[in-house]
Amino acid sequence: MIPVVLPEKHQRFYDKLREKIESFIKDKGVNDTVASYILLAPDLFVLLARLMLDKRVSVPSKAIAGVAVAYFIAPIDFIPEVLVGGFGLLDDVILAVYALRRILVDVDETIVREHWNGEEDLLGVITKVIKSADDLVGKKIVKKLEETLFRKK
Repeated sequence: MIPVVLPEKHQRFYDKLREKIESFIKDKGVNDTVASYILLAPDLFVLLARLMLDKRVSVPSKAIAGVAVAYFIAPIDFIPEVLVGGFGLLDDVILAVYALRRILVDVDETIVREHWNGEEDLLGVITKVIKSADDLVGKKIVKKLEETLFRKK
Protein backbone atom coordinates (compact mmCIF):
# COMPACT_ATOMS: atom_id res chain seq x y z
CA MET A 1 0.00 0.00 0.00
CA ILE A 2 1.26 3.48 -0.90
CA PRO A 3 1.18 6.00 1.96
CA VAL A 4 -1.08 8.96 1.31
CA VAL A 5 0.65 12.33 1.37
CA LEU A 6 -1.56 15.37 1.77
CA PRO A 7 -0.74 18.61 -0.05
CA GLU A 8 0.69 21.12 2.45
CA LYS A 9 -2.51 23.23 2.59
CA HIS A 10 -4.65 20.16 3.32
CA GLN A 11 -2.12 18.83 5.83
CA ARG A 12 -2.27 22.10 7.76
CA PHE A 13 -6.10 21.94 7.84
CA TYR A 14 -6.00 18.31 8.92
CA ASP A 15 -3.39 19.01 11.62
CA LYS A 16 -5.32 22.01 12.97
CA LEU A 17 -8.56 20.03 13.13
CA ARG A 18 -6.87 17.12 14.84
CA GLU A 19 -5.14 19.45 17.35
CA LYS A 20 -8.48 21.12 18.11
CA ILE A 21 -10.12 17.75 18.75
CA GLU A 22 -7.21 16.52 20.89
CA SER A 23 -7.32 19.74 22.91
CA PHE A 24 -11.08 19.32 23.47
CA ILE A 25 -10.57 15.72 24.60
CA LYS A 26 -7.83 16.72 27.03
CA ASP A 27 -9.66 19.79 28.39
CA LYS A 28 -12.95 17.98 28.93
CA GLY A 29 -11.45 14.73 30.19
CA VAL A 30 -13.26 12.69 27.54
CA ASN A 31 -12.95 8.96 28.18
CA ASP A 32 -10.71 6.98 25.84
CA THR A 33 -13.54 5.08 24.17
CA VAL A 34 -15.50 8.18 23.14
CA ALA A 35 -12.25 9.98 22.28
CA SER A 36 -11.32 7.21 19.84
CA TYR A 37 -14.56 7.81 17.92
CA ILE A 38 -14.22 11.60 17.89
CA LEU A 39 -10.64 11.32 16.62
CA LEU A 40 -11.91 9.49 13.53
CA ALA A 41 -13.54 12.68 12.26
CA PRO A 42 -10.55 14.24 10.44
CA ASP A 43 -9.59 10.97 8.74
CA LEU A 44 -13.16 10.27 7.62
CA PHE A 45 -13.64 13.82 6.35
CA VAL A 46 -10.43 13.66 4.28
CA LEU A 47 -11.35 10.22 2.93
CA LEU A 48 -14.79 11.37 1.78
CA ALA A 49 -13.39 14.56 0.22
CA ARG A 50 -10.81 12.54 -1.71
CA LEU A 51 -13.46 10.11 -2.95
CA MET A 52 -15.46 13.04 -4.29
CA LEU A 53 -12.46 14.01 -6.43
CA ASP A 54 -11.48 10.54 -7.64
CA LYS A 55 -12.43 9.93 -11.28
CA ARG A 56 -12.84 6.19 -10.59
CA VAL A 57 -15.72 6.86 -8.21
CA SER A 58 -19.20 6.87 -9.75
CA VAL A 59 -21.39 9.96 -9.66
CA PRO A 60 -23.94 8.39 -7.25
CA SER A 61 -21.13 7.48 -4.82
CA LYS A 62 -19.64 10.97 -5.15
CA ALA A 63 -23.07 12.36 -4.28
CA ILE A 64 -23.21 10.23 -1.13
CA ALA A 65 -19.70 11.37 -0.17
CA GLY A 66 -20.80 14.94 -0.87
CA VAL A 67 -23.75 14.66 1.50
CA ALA A 68 -21.44 13.39 4.24
CA VAL A 69 -18.86 16.14 3.63
CA ALA A 70 -21.60 18.78 3.66
CA TYR A 71 -22.89 17.36 6.95
CA PHE A 72 -19.41 17.74 8.48
CA ILE A 73 -19.27 21.36 7.33
CA ALA A 74 -22.84 22.35 8.19
CA PRO A 75 -22.97 24.52 11.31
CA ILE A 76 -26.26 22.98 12.39
CA ASP A 77 -26.81 19.25 12.56
CA PHE A 78 -28.35 16.76 14.98
CA ILE A 79 -25.58 17.26 17.56
CA PRO A 80 -24.13 20.72 16.85
CA GLU A 81 -20.47 21.24 17.74
CA VAL A 82 -21.27 24.86 18.60
CA LEU A 83 -23.30 23.67 21.58
CA VAL A 84 -21.46 20.56 22.74
CA GLY A 85 -17.94 20.95 21.37
CA GLY A 86 -16.14 17.88 20.09
CA PHE A 87 -18.97 15.59 21.20
CA GLY A 88 -20.88 17.07 18.27
CA LEU A 89 -18.57 15.22 15.90
CA LEU A 90 -20.04 11.86 16.91
CA ASP A 91 -23.04 12.20 14.60
CA ASP A 92 -20.73 13.36 11.79
CA VAL A 93 -18.56 10.26 12.26
CA ILE A 94 -21.59 7.96 12.23
CA LEU A 95 -23.04 9.57 9.09
CA ALA A 96 -19.63 9.33 7.39
CA VAL A 97 -19.40 5.62 8.19
CA TYR A 98 -22.90 4.91 6.90
CA ALA A 99 -21.96 6.80 3.73
CA LEU A 100 -18.79 4.73 3.34
CA ARG A 101 -20.70 1.51 3.84
CA ARG A 102 -22.95 2.50 0.96
CA ILE A 103 -20.05 3.72 -1.21
CA LEU A 104 -18.26 0.38 -0.75
CA VAL A 105 -21.20 -1.37 -2.42
CA ASP A 106 -20.39 0.53 -5.63
CA VAL A 107 -16.67 1.37 -5.42
CA ASP A 108 -13.83 -1.14 -5.29
CA GLU A 109 -12.47 -1.44 -1.76
CA THR A 110 -8.88 -0.90 -2.95
CA ILE A 111 -9.81 2.53 -4.32
CA VAL A 112 -11.39 3.54 -1.03
CA ARG A 113 -8.43 2.21 0.95
CA GLU A 114 -6.02 4.23 -1.23
CA HIS A 115 -7.53 7.39 0.21
CA TRP A 116 -7.64 6.26 3.85
CA ASN A 117 -4.88 7.61 6.08
CA GLY A 118 -6.31 6.58 9.44
CA GLU A 119 -4.29 4.37 11.76
CA GLU A 120 -6.91 1.62 12.16
CA ASP A 121 -8.12 -0.71 9.43
CA LEU A 122 -10.91 1.07 7.53
CA LEU A 123 -13.33 -1.88 7.47
CA GLY A 124 -12.72 -2.41 11.17
CA VAL A 125 -13.52 1.26 11.81
CA ILE A 126 -16.76 1.01 9.84
CA THR A 127 -17.82 -2.10 11.74
CA LYS A 128 -16.87 -0.63 15.12
CA VAL A 129 -18.76 2.62 14.54
CA ILE A 130 -21.88 0.91 13.22
CA LYS A 131 -21.97 -1.49 16.18
CA SER A 132 -21.57 1.40 18.65
CA ALA A 133 -23.73 4.04 16.95
CA ASP A 134 -26.84 3.56 19.10
CA ASP A 135 -24.80 3.73 22.30
CA LEU A 136 -22.88 6.81 21.16
CA VAL A 137 -25.76 9.04 20.07
CA GLY A 138 -28.99 7.13 20.64
CA LYS A 139 -31.31 5.22 18.34
CA LYS A 140 -33.38 8.27 17.39
CA ILE A 141 -30.39 10.19 16.08
CA VAL A 142 -29.04 7.14 14.24
CA LYS A 143 -32.41 6.75 12.53
CA LYS A 144 -32.40 10.45 11.57
CA LEU A 145 -28.86 10.13 10.19
CA GLU A 146 -29.87 7.13 8.08
CA GLU A 147 -32.89 9.04 6.79
CA THR A 148 -30.69 12.03 5.97
CA LEU A 149 -28.28 9.90 3.96
CA PHE A 150 -30.71 7.48 2.35
CA ARG A 151 -33.66 9.77 1.63
CA LYS A 152 -36.29 8.33 -0.60
CA LYS A 153 -36.89 10.49 -3.64
